[in-house]
Amino acid sequence: MTPFRHFSNNPKFTNRLRRGGLYVAVAALLATHTSCSNSGSGGDWEAVTTYEVTKGVKTTLEEVEPDKFEVVDEQLVEGKEASSVVIKRLSGTVDTLSLSQAQTLVSNQDTVSTHGSTTNNHGHGYGLGRILWWSAMGHMMGRSFNSVSPMGVYRNSPTGTYTGVSSQLRSTALTRTEMRPIKGRSGFFGGSGRSRFGS
Repeated sequence: MTPFRHFSNNPKFTNRLRRGGLYVAVAALLATHTSCSNSGSGGDWEAVTTYEVTKGVKTTLEEVEPDKFEVVDEQLVEGKEASSVVIKRLSGTVDTLSLSQAQTLVSNQDTVSTHGSTTNNHGHGYGLGRILWWSAMGHMMGRSFNSVSPMGVYRNSPTGTYTGVSSQLRSTALTRTEMRPIKGRSGFFGGSGRSRFGS
């Protein structure tokens, strides 16, 4: 019997060999992960600041055409839960909605930016969902502070604007900076990272 055959039939030797192979595989995997993380630290990740609003907004809308509205007034109020929307209709009726009620009027399509596009309404107002999302009220629903309202949202501001109430909401918000993978980049577990941190 050769020494190799002798050791290969030894259960202890076989178990040690398997454990050794497992350790080598795990070490190689960790080394790959570290290498990807280090090589991506210069460009695959970015610092992103998020804002949590602490104030609320009272938004007043007026109907300018059937089912088309403009923002005629915005005011900062104490507390997000105090937010409200006042809707003045052509018929003369006035409705007041809470933030949760207003949120139900906003669809995914309303949140798509058309800033600078020929699809803007050129001062003729928007539907309720779109007008709410692109007013300062939209920040209460998750709209980024980096986005600019398209023309036609505010009665006294025919061009794209970043309103004073939006500025006040941002200045009084709680901020947090975190590292997120840059969109379109891939790396170790890159797909799951994008879905977890995507904005």
